[in-house]
Amino acid sequence: ATYFRAAGVRAVNMSWGGSLRGIEGALEAHDVGATPEERRALARKIYNIGDEALREAIAGSPDILFITSAGNADNDIRFDEFYPSSYDYPNLLTVGAVDLAGDETSFTSLGKVDIYGNGFEVESFVPGGNRLEFSGTSMSSPQVLNLAAKLLALEPELSVAELRQLIIDGAEEKALASRTIRLLNPKASLQLLQARDG
Repeated sequence: ATYFRAAGVRAVNMSWGGSLRGIEGALEAHDVGATPEERRALARKIYNIGDEALREAIAGSPDILFITSAGNADNDIRFDEFYPSSYDYPNLLTVGAVDLAGDETSFTSLGKVDIYGNGFEVESFVPGGNRLEFSGTSMSSPQVLNLAAKLLALEPELSVAELRQLIIDGAEEKALASRTIRLLNPKASLQLLQARDG
């Protein structure tokens, strides 16, 4: 975060994350820890190191919009310990994945998801210049960053709060059986910016 602040970075894509459960699973897979209790304690220690550092970096960079993928565990990130997707900061957007029809994918994590973008079979560049279709919230999160960059290119003086609000307010609401989600709508967000400046 220090580098970002020094370089004047305004928005960052974070298509990654970690969880307490994931760390514990990795320790078990590598036969670390003599007992399950010892493994749990070590996993908690490792998780807390990353969690505290990320919280400090995000909270200490209020002029940067951090955009993170929700995760692909089909779980509720409000209750499972995930970083940074479960965080609630005014300069953070958590992005879930929908398919081209705007329906939630079977893998997207739920809960504290601010906005959804296409994360199903998205054409992606891989080393060597080839293209493959990948699915995941790591495919949807960069689309939100793309919109943030366009909004900032048109209006560099936008505050993080204004930038975040333009993305959220431009989103299309979709009613599901138990809740309403917001679908990324770049055209509407850009129109909101133009109307604001017009």
